[in-house]
This record gives sequence, C-alpha cells and structure tokens, in this order.
Amino acid sequence: MKLAEFAAYDGLGLAALIQRGEVTPRELGRCVLAGIDAVNPRLNAVIETYADAVEALPERAGSAPYFGLPILTKDFPLEAGRPGEFGSVFAKGFRSPYDYAFWIKLRAAGLNNIGRTTTSEFGLAATTESSLYGPTCNPWDPTRGVAGSSGGSAAAVAAGIVPVAQGADGGGSIRTPSSFCGTVGLKPSRGRVTGAPESNAPLLGLAISFMLTRSVRDCATLLDLCAGAEAGDGYEIAPPRVSYAKAIEAPQAKLRIALCTKSWSGHPIDPEVLAAAQETGRCLQSLGHEVVEASPDFDYAPYLEAQKVIWGAFTTQSLDELASFLGRKVDEKQLQSTTFAVYQYGKRLDAAQLISALAYYDQVTRKVGEFLATVDVLVTPTCPTLPEPVGTYDPARPGMSIDTFFADLAPKETFSALFNGTGSPALSLPLGQSRLGLPIGIQFVAAFGHEDLLLRLAAVLEQEYQWQKRRPQIHVANS
Repeated sequence: MKLAEFAAYDGLGLAALIQRGEVTPRELGRCVLAGIDAVNPRLNAVIETYADAVEALPERAGSAPYFGLPILTKDFPLEAGRPGEFGSVFAKGFRSPYDYAFWIKLRAAGLNNIGRTTTSEFGLAATTESSLYGPTCNPWDPTRGVAGSSGGSAAAVAAGIVPVAQGADGGGSIRTPSSFCGTVGLKPSRGRVTGAPESNAPLLGLAISFMLTRSVRDCATLLDLCAGAEAGDGYEIAPPRVSYAKAIEAPQAKLRIALCTKSWSGHPIDPEVLAAAQETGRCLQSLGHEVVEASPDFDYAPYLEAQKVIWGAFTTQSLDELASFLGRKVDEKQLQSTTFAVYQYGKRLDAAQLISALAYYDQVTRKVGEFLATVDVLVTPTCPTLPEPVGTYDPARPGMSIDTFFADLAPKETFSALFNGTGSPALSLPLGQSRLGLPIGIQFVAAFGHEDLLLRLAAVLEQEYQWQKRRPQIHVANS
C-alpha cells in the first residue's frame, strides 16, 4: 500500500481493509514506519518505534473493531515494560510497571502500540519542546509549534503517520495540540476513562487519557471501547443511552448553543481566531440551532491561583515519588526550569492551601454546571492564539517561576483548563483556518456526562467543514 492511499483512510477505514483481507496489520505497520521515515526528520514527533512490536504485527485480522491496526502512544507510562520517560532527561530509562486499564481495553479491541510520541516535560508546558528530545514542529508550518503536552501525537495524526494516537489532557493537552495541528481532540468527562490501576482520576481529577483522531467516528468508537470504571474506582459515570458510535448517526435535534468569545484570562484573542469562532456561530445558526452570546460567570484570577496550587502539589509529590522509584534525587540540572519552578512552588505549599484550592474548584464547578444546565452546548475558541514560532515559550529558559509558567500557559489554556477543573466533556474540532492556512480549533463543551451530544454535533460539522480534505505541507502523502 502506498503512503498516499494509507493516509486517505481513518482508523476504521483501515480496519475495514484488514477485515476484508485487502491488507494486513503487518503491512500497515510498514506504512507507519515508511511515514515516519518520510516526515519525522522534519517534525520530530515520534521518539522511537518498537522493533518487537512491529515484528509481532499479525498477517491476518485480529480482534474487532480495529483488527490489529498499529498506532502510536504518548511518552507517558501506558503499557507494561515500555518506556514512559515523560519527555524528561530526569526520567530517562523509566518503564511502565503495568498496563493501564483503558489501554488493555483498546488493545483487546485490535489496536497495537508500535511506538511513542513526543510530549512536553512531565506534561507541564503547553509547548512540546522537551529536555529529552527537543522541539516538535507543526506539519502545517514547521517553524511553528504544536502546543502541548500531547503535541507529538497531534503532529503524527495530522501528518498522516497514523490515523489515531493516544494522548492525555490535564489542562488542554489533547485539545490545544488538536487546535494547532488540525485534529479532533476530545477530553471526556472526568471518570469516563478510568485511571486504573494508578488512580481513579489522575492529577487530583484534572487529567484523563484518551485519543487524538482525524475523524469523528474514530473518536466515538474509541470512547465506546475504553469507557467505563474498573473495580475499585471511587465513582462510575452512567453510560450513554446508546453507544457513541450510534449516537453520531442519530438525527440532530435543535440545540440551544452559547457562543463565548470573551477571554476569561484577559489574554487577547487573535482576530483570525475570533473570526473563526464567529463563523462557527453563524454556521450553527444556519443549521437551525439557537445561538446566543453567553458565558459562565466566574472569577478567573482565584481560579488560576487554585490551579497553581493543585498543579504544584501534584508535581512535587509525583517527582518525589518518581525520584524514590528511580533511586535518584530531584536535580535542577536534569529538569527544565519550568518543571523545577513548579516543583519548588509545590514544596512551599501546605495541606490547608491544597484543600482551599480544591474547595474553590468545587465552587466554580457548581457555577459552570448551573450555566450548562441552561444551554445544550457552549462554544469557545479552543485557544485564543494561532500556533506560535518554535521557541517562543521556551520551557527551559532562565528565571522561570510559577507565575511566568502560568503566563506561558494563558495563550493556550485560557478556554481549555476550566473544564479539567469542572470535569465537563470538551471537544476541539478543526473548523477554522488562518489566512496562512494554519488550523484553528473551536471548542464545544456540554454538561457532565454528555459526550454523546458533542459527538453527534461534531459529526454534522464534519460534513459541513470537510476538514479531512485539508492537508498540511508536511504529510506522508506528499512524500
């Protein structure tokens, strides 16, 4: 199979070819390797591939519905025995001690992990420029970045290396790279995808693992496959009334949609991003939906301060635990200045500050929940900015503090991080393009547990915008 043909299919499309015997998983693995060879030198999105995993790809169809499709996963622990180095020199050599529960489900559904993609160091910076493997470049313009932290996965999907790749989102880390790279990026509701066996919901409930895709149907099918609690989880979300794969095929009801183009952080919104969000509002109106200008009412400044406390406390505890496991000391020389600044801030916190921060998150969650009860969907820009030149927010530059770190985050997470705090499902779709052809993501948010509503609307917009026909300048089909 030629690379142009391979990249023309989404994951389910390739799976159908496997099922019909027109191609084998091993042949597709060779396509992935060829795609990496063709474009990764210009992108630096894929760290390594696993020779044993590629060799083990079968010559016949595996389990449904993906039948042996090879994919890539983010450089965080996921699969027993595989490297999970968090994009950090400090964690070099670390391997996952166990399989994560959601990955066991996906593997049983016919997905094969054959390599890992780049991430920002410990998933902190909103730019994929790590100490371990350097910057990842944007397939649409390699002078620009891919956001973070799942930047390598977003770039690999956008460039056609794989149709789907794994990521995780603790403040926008699936959605913001999706916005910058032009992919579909869903952050499911808190607890929809278990964090077992490590936790119920990582990062004190802020983070969740899922996938980045090119198509809505892959996004829906993958959520069906990996959703659900495990024994010992502290809570379980009610499952959808029908599968997500079926939900995207249902007739679209008329929705009440709130369009928000007010920057909650005060960071200015790029005029082209604003225009794309406004055009989305007009499109939704033309589809028969009621669109009103509205926003949840909350005070961003104390919310941001609470976020600093939660991230600081979690980072300090996590790095100390990792250091103990590796038999190392947390070393400023082996960490980027951003990471070390967050770590130091966490060291200065006390338990009362953490409890106070979590309590404020609870208050904001209540306010946002009450707002989302008045509308079906909230629409915002995913990020207030276009992809910036590589190095603009260098996470290793001198003089970093907790405040400069969060100032760096504002151009990316102004609209995204709120919904990690509330646990609401949030989806970035590649609806806009700048005059230079750079992707612009638009974010769709629904009340807790209503991913089905978001995915159904996304399927309609996919037909309207036809984003899969767009191709970045660095793409395997151009090789």
